[in-house]
Amino acid sequence: MTEKLRPFRPIAPGEILKDELDARGWTQSDLAEILGRPIQAINEIVSGKKAIVPATAVELSRAFGTSAEFWLNLESAYRLDLLHHQGGGNDQIARRAKIYSLAPVKDLAKKGWISRTSDLDIIEREVCRLLEIDSIDETPNLSLAARKSDPYGEFSPAQIAWACRARQQASRQKVKRFDRRRFNAQVPKLAQLSIEDEALAQLLEALAGLGVRLVVVEHLPQTYIDGAALWLDAKSPVVAVSLRYDRIDSFWFTLMHELAHIRLSAAYAAHVDDNLVGPNAEPREDKSQDEQAADALACQWLVPDKELDAFVARTKPYFSQAAIRKFADSVGVHAGIVVGRLQHLRAVPYSHSRGMLVKVRAALVEQIGR
Repeated sequence: MTEKLRPFRPIAPGEILKDELDARGWTQSDLAEILGRPIQAINEIVSGKKAIVPATAVELSRAFGTSAEFWLNLESAYRLDLLHHQGGGNDQIARRAKIYSLAPVKDLAKKGWISRTSDLDIIEREVCRLLEIDSIDETPNLSLAARKSDPYGEFSPAQIAWACRARQQASRQKVKRFDRRRFNAQVPKLAQLSIEDEALAQLLEALAGLGVRLVVVEHLPQTYIDGAALWLDAKSPVVAVSLRYDRIDSFWFTLMHELAHIRLSAAYAAHVDDNLVGPNAEPREDKSQDEQAADALACQWLVPDKELDAFVARTKPYFSQAAIRKFADSVGVHAGIVVGRLQHLRAVPYSHSRGMLVKVRAALVEQIGR
């Protein structure tokens, strides 16, 4: 037999070895003597109980005048064929890989969004429920709008899972019917509720009265999500915030940015925003047109660029807290929001007036939980 011959289907190398012995009139004992191996080792190779390893392949090649690769290829093809036909474990691996490609399973379990279990049936069922799909062969559909002007601004599975979690949390809230005209008229007035630290209850009541659900969903690792504007249906908008930065300026800008998306976009156009606030916030000029428009409208509702620029021009380089409070009062917002805008403009360092940047997480979560 020459090494050019190849079986049509994988055959146990032991069968080929037995044919080689028969062709030469050798017994297994003869081959054991030739190779200097125990007879049991030869018997196990012939019966398929023992695999041919590289060292054995080299010895067989010398005994039969073939190449070592010939025997190793036979062995590899046979063992792979066995695994494919055994199925079971391989099917489970493929299934688990598909689930993990849909969502960050470990992170979801740590957050308590799905059960902590190794039962693949439970994991699959709960991931499908979270992503609002019937099977892992489907793709979640949130109609997510592009975030950036470049073609690489795609959403990761973790970001999609976060948005789905936000939708589920929002679906439990009861609010009034959404009326776009009333929403458009009232949203610009919401910023005045930022002045009082205790006005979060009024804010939630006002949003509910406008038909907007507000939820807090902690961001998942490596997502850097700050907020999102989502829809349960054509008449049910949702604003989700992560409070990745627990500061009044970050909260209010994120809130108004997402409300601006609702104001500017059609229903079902979902926007998930990462790196929206904070030291690593994405520059406005690098964003898509939709994101730039939402930024501009949020600024107009909070602290209009024109008025802020005028304040900076007449006050720099010394921004006292008294001056900041006076300007904040004149535009009708919390002083912390002005500090945040000044920091974003690099007019003041991020260490400036940090005492004005009050936290909102605890109070907001408490109010939403009621």
